[in-house]
Amino acid sequence: METLKKTSLFWDVELKTLDAEKHKKFIIERILLFGNVEDFRWARDFYGEKCIKDVVISNRTLDRKSQNFWCQYFNINQKLCIRNQSTKRQSLFWKR
Repeated sequence: METLKKTSLFWDVELKTLDAEKHKKFIIERILLFGNVEDFRWARDFYGEKCIKDVVISNRTLDRKSQNFWCQYFNINQKLCIRNQSTKRQSLFWKR
């Protein structure tokens, strides 16, 4: 579990308390957002592609750019992956 020792990915977490199974969604999210190729390979080997895809689909913390990239990478339907803004139409604040 070499990735769990990377302070660059988990700068805000006490690494001793991070459990690979218990906190897998959090770990995968961090790798998808900030990890490099080695980190992604570790996650794919450790958790499997299906688990990573499930995190991409159910995730609400990935930014739109990352969501779009991982949807393309895993060939996931955009409607399942990309979340729209919570309001359908935003009004201009000066027209209120």
